[in-house]
Amino acid sequence: MRRNRAMVLALGGLSACLLACLLYRHGPSASWFPGCLFHRFTGLDCPGCGMTRAAHASLHGRFGEAFRFNPVGMVLVSAALLGLGLELIGWMRGTALPVRFQIGRRGAWWLFGIVMVFWILRNIPIWPFTLLAPP
Repeated sequence: MRRNRAMVLALGGLSACLLACLLYRHGPSASWFPGCLFHRFTGLDCPGCGMTRAAHASLHGRFGEAFRFNPVGMVLVSAALLGLGLELIGWMRGTALPVRFQIGRRGAWWLFGIVMVFWILRNIPIWPFTLLAPP
């Protein structure tokens, strides 16, 4: 059982590394990446707009630039990766770690609200809200 879990984790990690290498090497404007369909059809920024460019900047060590592309996304993705890492370690051990991210139903609604407010504010075309839109 533990060997199967290690294999799943290794394949997932290898896939993530491959995607990170492709993004690092070719950038967010590579022909294989479709871009944001919501932005293409509406001209508005979705809550995830700028995240591919932010990931690319992060992979190159430019964290300030990454935060400028999508501040909420960078914070939430970082927290999600930390939580995922903790869960994967517990899953590999076969028992949950004593430290876990448990946001619950109320926390999930708060996160949903934060993302929705961010989505609305970043599309208001006046300063200071224009600072939330990706450059």
